[in-house]
This record gives sequence, structure tokens and C-alpha cells, in this order.
Amino acid sequence: MYREIEHKADLAYEVIVNDIDELLRDLIEIFKENAEIESSKNVEVSNDNLQNIVKKCYNIKMIKDMDESDEFIDSVFDTVNDIISLIDRGYFPIKVENSCIYLIPLRVIFRIKALTYHALKVKVLGSRIHFWMVFDV
Repeated sequence: MYREIEHKADLAYEVIVNDIDELLRDLIEIFKENAEIESSKNVEVSNDNLQNIVKKCYNIKMIKDMDESDEFIDSVFDTVNDIISLIDRGYFPIKVENSCIYLIPLRVIFRIKALTYHALKVKVLGSRIHFWMVFDV
């Protein structure tokens, strides 16, 4: 679950998830909302582009005290910015499975430039992980 939150100059979201795959799925939805895709907002895999799918896996470990771990926050930061870089290079994410994203070649006009580090926060509340993310636009 995610929602846009108010920010003076940039784009900010609160993202609440159970696990890393859910975080990656929500990020893909956020990225779709902030991209102009010529064909459709609902990017689907077709027989024509099956051979062009790129799979990229990430190693973000769910650890105890992750909301106090710089290593966990750094890992999330690096992963999100890597995905943004892939979008900028013409690959758009369409699916998440086992901490891997699947991308297809697709050029988009993308509003998001990067995830900022200064406002990136993580808090574990019960069984849910809350992220506060600010993106440069």
C-alpha cells in the first residue's frame, strides 16, 4: 500500500509493506503513475516481447532492527535508484518475483530522477514496514 504525501518541491510517498517483493511491486506502480507510456498505462507482456525480457535480482535482506540499520537503508536506496537508472536507459519494470524485477524494452517520459537519501526513512510497526521516500523530479 502506498500513498503520495505532501512535499514542498519534490514527490513524496509513504509505502507500507509486508516484505521486499511488495515494496518492489508498489514502486513499479508509483513509477507507472509517474511515466508517460505511449502504448498504455497497463504494460503487458506479449508474445512479441517475451524474448526481450530482462531479469534483474536484488539482495535486500529483511533483518532484525532494519529501521535502525544503515546497511538496510543503503540497500533500499541503491536498489530503487538502480531501477530508476534502468528506466532511464529504456527498460521498464513489469513484474516482481522473489526479489527480482522483470523489465521490457520501453522508452518512457519519466518524471522521477532519483530517490533522495536525506528523507529516506524506515520504521517497523508490528509486522509491517513503513517507508517514507522522497524523489527528485
